[in-house]
Amino acid sequence: MINETERELLKQFGMELAASSRRVLLDENFYMYTAFTLATDYVMVSYVLSDYEGKAKTISPMITRLQQFFPSIQTPTLLTDPENIYDAERFITTPEKTRAALTAQLSRYLRGYPMETIWLDVFDWYVANEKKYDTTYNVLQSLFYENKPEPLAEETVKELHPTQLYTSVSRLENFYQCSYQHFLQYGLRLEERRTYALEAPDIGQLFHEALKTITEWVQEEKKDFKHVTKEDANRYAEKSVATLAPILQHQILQSSNRFKYIQQKLQQVIAQATYILSEQARASGFSPVGVELGFGYQSELDPLRIALPNGYELFLRGRIDRVDRAYKDEQLYLRIIDYKSSARGLQLVDVYYGLALQMLTYLDVVLSQAESWLGEKAFPAGILYFHVHDAMLSVDDKLPEDKIVAELFKQYKMAGYMMEDEQVATLMDDTVTSGRSNIAPFGLKKDGGFYSDSKVIDEATFQLLRNYIHYLIKEAGIDITSGKIELNPYEDKHGTACRFCPYKAVCQFDPILRENNYRRLQPLNETEALEKMEQIKSD
Repeated sequence: MINETERELLKQFGMELAASSRRVLLDENFYMYTAFTLATDYVMVSYVLSDYEGKAKTISPMITRLQQFFPSIQTPTLLTDPENIYDAERFITTPEKTRAALTAQLSRYLRGYPMETIWLDVFDWYVANEKKYDTTYNVLQSLFYENKPEPLAEETVKELHPTQLYTSVSRLENFYQCSYQHFLQYGLRLEERRTYALEAPDIGQLFHEALKTITEWVQEEKKDFKHVTKEDANRYAEKSVATLAPILQHQILQSSNRFKYIQQKLQQVIAQATYILSEQARASGFSPVGVELGFGYQSELDPLRIALPNGYELFLRGRIDRVDRAYKDEQLYLRIIDYKSSARGLQLVDVYYGLALQMLTYLDVVLSQAESWLGEKAFPAGILYFHVHDAMLSVDDKLPEDKIVAELFKQYKMAGYMMEDEQVATLMDDTVTSGRSNIAPFGLKKDGGFYSDSKVIDEATFQLLRNYIHYLIKEAGIDITSGKIELNPYEDKHGTACRFCPYKAVCQFDPILRENNYRRLQPLNETEALEKMEQIKSD
């Protein structure tokens, strides 16, 4: 704002500001001249090559002038990190600074790299002159530290689980993601400090509760979902959000105009999902028989009980979003519907590795207790995910309104697996006699049978999956009750267990360390995953 001429003019009238650029340059040259002429033996000049981000920095003009005055120093000595050089004695200075260089050298030496013998003399000096358990001792001891958890003592296990292990399906999935993460969350019960923010889990919870209450209101009004109109859907959505918003994250949706706008958008998503569910119901022979159906103590269904060979007993609890039923040839068929705020569906490879136990466990619970719950034996119809989201279309041409509605409807097609039975398929979507369904993951050929991309499995495979789930639950129960703790986060093509883990600051998992390695999951197709499950069952 003020140039050099104006600065000098103000100084003449007694208003002296900060030094001008010319004055600063003269002072800097004077200070440098003074520093260079004070030395009696030699002068060492250093400068940085890059900043902390690794970006190159411009060399000071003083370096260029020195090279002009003294041609013998045309080639400078470039000092890099002491970890990567052999002419290392120049890094031996004060005890504090040398300690860092020694640590870097010893770290490389322990990994098999050569090291100059002078560093052994430096190490001996520290041993002779530094006190035990002081800073230097602790720093050098860290070179031999291994980031490996130890199993829990038997007494500790008994304190955590006296004779019975009460757990949930999501907890066991967490165990198969990383057993140390499971221990921190459910053993030590560590929690992150709560923040006043609206995050994905909060939105998912809102969707679940809204669809649950809407289903209950529909049933209280003696109606079926297939009778819900678009106006009804909008009314239900507005009522549910008005009920749930005040109790979500301390009324965060009421805290600002921005959050009120978000509340309005969430209400639109719920209204759209409700209407899509009614459209699907109008084309389906299935109807809800259980909403937010709990199993466990003081719930509608009993817990899943599994006796462990080490004398413990596992009690599994949970809550099922929705159970639908339909009849075919006087046989009862049940399907599980799970509301998801993410688009990823069920993969059999995730079932094999224990990362997706929820849906099959829910199916096993309702099928095994169908006679006591509904009064008759039931057969599996499917395990399906309904994606609750704000569907968007990307098209090149302008579409008429009826086409837009049809395309939006396709965006809500359920994912998962269903029974390989054409009659059950038509119960899922009675609008399909041939072609692909826009409701469930199947397609029927004109001459009979399913398209190859249909997600259908037969009753024997459903039974295999149920048996394998029992095996995984049992194995996890044995490991947990024996105190087994491993730092073993999984890694697959989608990511790692550490990606969203809140406990990274606690476990200090570092794949650079020799003892810290990801549990890499081999990619498998559906056939390979089922074959491996069958093999484990046979063993």
